[in-house]
Amino acid sequence: MSISALAILGVAAAMILALVMARPVRRTHPGRFRRRLARPRLKPMSRSEAEQYLAQWAVISGGFVESPGEATARARDLLDTVATARGLPTASPEVRSQALKSLFPGHAEAAPGLRSAAEQAAAGNADVESLRQAMLAGHALLRELVAAAPRVPDVAPVSQRKATVPGRRVPPQRSATLHP
Repeated sequence: MSISALAILGVAAAMILALVMARPVRRTHPGRFRRRLARPRLKPMSRSEAEQYLAQWAVISGGFVESPGEATARARDLLDTVATARGLPTASPEVRSQALKSLFPGHAEAAPGLRSAAEQAAAGNADVESLRQAMLAGHALLRELVAAAPRVPDVAPVSQRKATVPGRRVPPQRSATLHP
């Protein structure tokens, strides 16, 4: 055999050995990648948006005394709006609940509880205490959802920013001279 044929066989053997050795490495941690991809990531929200959502919740909860069923349905809708704004999946309530459970395990039953309470209220089968408990759990989840990182800085709308005078030039900063 010639030297070039031996070199080709050596390279082929090295490639086969590399493929055989790489296979067990990929199999050792298959769940790690699946868990990382299964956990949803939140879209950024500014403080002003968060405060706006909390103010809307205050208005909704203020109407609870007069109409508990309607307030519960509006609270469910607001929680869905905030979850959509934060980038959680919108495919179905079950998928969204799973995403909320993975992000906020302490409030795992708040969204499904608020949803079922609103459905029971619409059917006329809910008592006020169960609606109140669902509203409290929903409020705790809403606070966590708007307070969770990531945050974007508040930026004033273009209409409220200071206007610059066209053509006005800012003089360059001069550095200190080192000469006496």
